[in-house]
Amino acid sequence: MMNFFRKHMRAIFIVTILTFLGGIFLGAGSYLFNKSSDFAAKINGTKIPMNLFYSIYKSSVKSYQQATNKPLDEKELNEIKARVIQTLVQTELLCQEAKKYGIIVTDEELKSDLQNSLEFKDGDSFNILKYTAFLNTIQMKPKDYESLRKKQLMANKVKMVMASSVKLWNYEVESASKQNPPVHKNDLFFTKVNVILTEWYVGAIRNSNVVSNDIIFKVA
Repeated sequence: MMNFFRKHMRAIFIVTILTFLGGIFLGAGSYLFNKSSDFAAKINGTKIPMNLFYSIYKSSVKSYQQATNKPLDEKELNEIKARVIQTLVQTELLCQEAKKYGIIVTDEELKSDLQNSLEFKDGDSFNILKYTAFLNTIQMKPKDYESLRKKQLMANKVKMVMASSVKLWNYEVESASKQNPPVHKNDLFFTKVNVILTEWYVGAIRNSNVVSNDIIFKVA
């Protein structure tokens, strides 16, 4: 199992629901809206704090502006807000799924993840100053970021479990190789994983009570 995970680690980062704005977010399933200001979204009763949303949103806006070297208009800002909410909702749903199966992330796993993150390293050593500077940049307290990171790691574990069930059949590989241009086996695998994760996410949204706060789309 672990050899599979190492071989296909890239697959856990693939799921990206591009239809979020066009379908789920606009009312499919049980996606509702709320005007309370203490949370950005609520998933089956679990709140995503507004300050967590804004920390990630502001950091995302800064990254986009640096990448495009131009101010973002209202439409672009709202698209970023929607993607941030989508990611946070998806992570929470995956964590709730993890709890059903007893999947956890230990403090030692979190510590190892932080200490081995390239952005926090100075050579081969963890640099607390770089970590602190990062937290200052995203305006998050250590406990809040580490709680979020723990949830992200838990969500990734669930994705890996789902990915481990994916099998490529010989006829699929042969058919893909005959396409013009041919589809490589790895790309076919990643596509199939993405489809399965997307289907799971759409189903999870429809079967969950997800409340989004419409205030976030009215504030810059």
